[in-house]
Amino acid sequence: MKKKLALLLTALLVFTTTACGADNSAAPADNAGAENAATETSEGDNPETEANEAADASQTTASDKSGGWTIGIANREITNDYNRLIAYGAQDILEAAGCEVIMTDAETDFQKHNENIETLLNSGIDALIIQLGDNEQLAPLCEKAKEKGIPVVTAGIGSHIDNTICDTNADDGLAAVLLADAIFSGIDYAGDVYIFYVPGAPLLENRLAVIQGVAAAYPNINLVPVATEHNVSKVQTQMEELLTANPEKGSIAAVIGTYDSLITGAVESVRQADRSEIVMGGIDGDEVSFQMLFTEGSPFQVSVVIDASSIGATAANTVLGVLDGSVDPASIAAKIPTACYCATRRNGVEAAEMKWGAEIWEKINMSREEVEAAFPQNDNLLVCYPTVP
Repeated sequence: MKKKLALLLTALLVFTTTACGADNSAAPADNAGAENAATETSEGDNPETEANEAADASQTTASDKSGGWTIGIANREITNDYNRLIAYGAQDILEAAGCEVIMTDAETDFQKHNENIETLLNSGIDALIIQLGDNEQLAPLCEKAKEKGIPVVTAGIGSHIDNTICDTNADDGLAAVLLADAIFSGIDYAGDVYIFYVPGAPLLENRLAVIQGVAAAYPNINLVPVATEHNVSKVQTQMEELLTANPEKGSIAAVIGTYDSLITGAVESVRQADRSEIVMGGIDGDEVSFQMLFTEGSPFQVSVVIDASSIGATAANTVLGVLDGSVDPASIAAKIPTACYCATRRNGVEAAEMKWGAEIWEKINMSREEVEAAFPQNDNLLVCYPTVP
């Protein structure tokens, strides 16, 4: 089955971009409206329960500005393709609808991220999109937004936060299961498997928990979590220490990254150590993921590709629908997931172009023809959609 998918700045350093004209019609909310929304109502999402001041603020936003809204996008970091695609995917939709966009980048600093959000809430914005963050730290900020009548949509958080409309994200449970199945089948469901994750990152902790659940069904798999930081060099050093401690081939069966770019250095260390028996993989489908996938001698064999642009676009469309009144916040599911698909060396060409377009080969300095000659593309690409009742 083959399907096509449609397809930043310190705490106070913000850049503002404004579309040339303000269109009275919002961008289509097909990804965020009734088609993908469940009928559940998130607690705290009904504006009638708020003070009159907040209700009046919401009414003014929805009816008086009619498209010329100012939208804040607060990013915990913009360090990899996943972050960039979400941020710019949302920005593109909002600017096309005539909105002014204020973007912040906390550069992985949680405190700076919270301060950026506070600044945005006090800057007169009409709505806010938050990419990544700690649920407990974000909760009081989202409550403040609710009090001000500012609708909030989160992106990539991994779970719902009270006083927000929803979280737009990949289905991390589905993606993690796909990755676990691919990695474990590649080692015949036996051996020591090391998985790198970052404590305190809910998205990565969710992925870890799901993979642990899958591993529990196979008694011959020993899954070893490795706590690390969002630091490629640190992960590479940790990988080299593991290789030194386990010098015999077969002593490490597989290595998993809870996101692809986290283990780029580790992949290179394994390749240079000539430990090609180690199966490696991760989640995201970044440009570098496909470069690792198709590099000769690379141990990186699988990436579960996330449609990150759609995450950002869905967040933007949800905000626009709520602001223009075409979407009832109470009708929106607490989480709106996007599609994902498993890229291997046998279907990775189509997977790469589905996410990045035909120009990816020039970007990663590879020839499609040479890749196809070295790795015959014999498998279909299966696009997986989460089931939403």
